Amino acid sequence: MLFQFLIITFQRRTLVFMKQSSNTALVLAFLTVMLWSTGFVFTRIAVRDIGPFPLGLLRYGSAAVILVVIGFVKRIGLPALKDVPLFLVLGALGFFFYQIFFNIAMTTITAATASVVTATVPVFTAFFASLLFKEKLGKLGWVAVCIEFTGILVLTLWQREVSIGWGLVWMIIAAFCFAGYNLIQRFATGRYTPMQSTVYTITASTLMFLLFLPQAIAEVQTAPIPSLLAVLFMGIFPSAIGFLLWTKALSIAKQIGDVTNFMFVTPLLSTLLEIILIGDIPDAGTITGGVMILLGVALFNNRGRLGARLQPNIREQRI
Repeated sequence: MLFQFLIITFQRRTLVFMKQSSNTALVLAFLTVMLWSTGFVFTRIAVRDIGPFPLGLLRYGSAAVILVVIGFVKRIGLPALKDVPLFLVLGALGFFFYQIFFNIAMTTITAATASVVTATVPVFTAFFASLLFKEKLGKLGWVAVCIEFTGILVLTLWQREVSIGWGLVWMIIAAFCFAGYNLIQRFATGRYTPMQSTVYTITASTLMFLLFLPQAIAEVQTAPIPSLLAVLFMGIFPSAIGFLLWTKALSIAKQIGDVTNFMFVTPLLSTLLEIILIGDIPDAGTITGGVMILLGVALFNNRGRLGARLQPNIREQRI
């Protein structure tokens, strides 16, 4: 009897812990996309005076300095020599190549088109996670993804033009890069803490961005204070803090899709931020698309409960 009681108690506590971890992952993911949304606005400020490639170095270089200091204080140590290639790959996919392809694409396509392509990252991630990690989204999960992506289309393309060409190709490659980062990150967080993984990865990407150091030095000397402050802001909040939260969310989430799904909210938050800071009045497309995105996110995050409720009804109908 005592043994049975202990087993039941352990099972209950495990379920409570798993539920708390899942909720924490969702909160961290939402906080991350809020920070990332500010990055779009401040990038627009900085890119007026600083080139796209030096901007990558300045942004992630400042983030790396902050993270290395935090890592030194926390005594996180160094990664094992055998894992260095893993963090080099993560740094290349999630930061270096993603930023390069993104910046090249933005020279030829509109922000509306870029936003639509960026919204495919959760779809790519969910698809490859289902193949590699056997994660199942279920019918409701895929319906939610379709609703969210449709909302992105409405939000960004309502009464706007779509630009296509090589820029679209570069943007799709960038989306694949970040989807790959999300997937491979799980291997790192299996052996390292979220803080260790973030510090090692962003530091690795900064070493790659050093290719643009001469250009960055030249442009910093002539850039105005607002642009430099924008870069510093992006280094601290969307980059350093944002990816610490994102890596933590990925490490404790039941499924990668539970976290990456929140990336659908980024265009909506960016639009709202532009309304607040710039004063643009939202059109019908912004309102309609925003509502669709939020409905899709709500459906995705509650698909388990809804599926459990719908299952008995389906069985009763068959009987």
